[in-house]
Amino acid sequence: MIYQDYDVQALMTGPLARLYCCIGNPVVGNPTQYMMEEAFKALQLPYRYLTMNVDQNNLKEAVSGLRALNFSGFNITSPFKVASIESLDALTESASLIGAVNCVYNKEGRFTGDNTDGKGFLTSVSEVRDVSGMKALVFGAGGAARAIICELALAGADSITIVNRSVEKGKAIADSVKNKVQTDITCVPLTQSFTVTPDYDLIVQATSVGLFDAQSRLPLTWEDGDYSSCIASDVVFNPTDTRFLQEAEEKGCTAVDGLGMLVYQGAIAFTEWTGRKAPLSVMKDALVQAFTY
Repeated sequence: MIYQDYDVQALMTGPLARLYCCIGNPVVGNPTQYMMEEAFKALQLPYRYLTMNVDQNNLKEAVSGLRALNFSGFNITSPFKVASIESLDALTESASLIGAVNCVYNKEGRFTGDNTDGKGFLTSVSEVRDVSGMKALVFGAGGAARAIICELALAGADSITIVNRSVEKGKAIADSVKNKVQTDITCVPLTQSFTVTPDYDLIVQATSVGLFDAQSRLPLTWEDGDYSSCIASDVVFNPTDTRFLQEAEEKGCTAVDGLGMLVYQGAIAFTEWTGRKAPLSVMKDALVQAFTY
């Protein structure tokens, strides 16, 4: 039976297709819908995923509408990852610690918010090496950086240095988690020609610098030394071969691009929503194809 037959069968004999979506503003350019629907097709699941632009003044009404329409789950992107929390019924440990939600599960009518960004990052990096005990350097203090920092701490990283133009934002992250984890978290300012040293196990570029701009880069200077035991990871997924990763590889780092994080965070949601193992290769191929448009 082909996918379309499953789709018609659900329509005519039930149960009706489950509904999922992404809400945000703006959402044009977000490839999650294509990735999810290709995964549904691969497993012959008659489900639907929509991408919906929500006015910033209508967030509460939008979540109420999804509840009334019995959506089985949804993603939340900027600028609603924090503001949406008050419209939900519960949070996972990760979402509570991070203070932001990017994924919601409908559990018997209760909307539970999760944050899969950091988990997706952790899964991607852990394919190379376990992060427990690592000394990490993280550039950025926005939503993605916060999720990554919290997950690294939960996973047992020994220390994390946050580098950001606004030290106050970095300190706010450190203060919010310092009593909940054992990881030592410090903050330093990002200055012109910030010097990266080879004494870190993990270096993370967690800002949007380089997204859709292959020439853009952080103002970094790489100190000479042995980086062969260091992992360099970039959250930017388009392009995947960012200047940050090019420079890191030239120094000897093992590079982990942002595509893996994007696939794995989606896979976590897919499995939680459907109870099925996510078809990772299908999801990754779908993202690569979407980025060609």
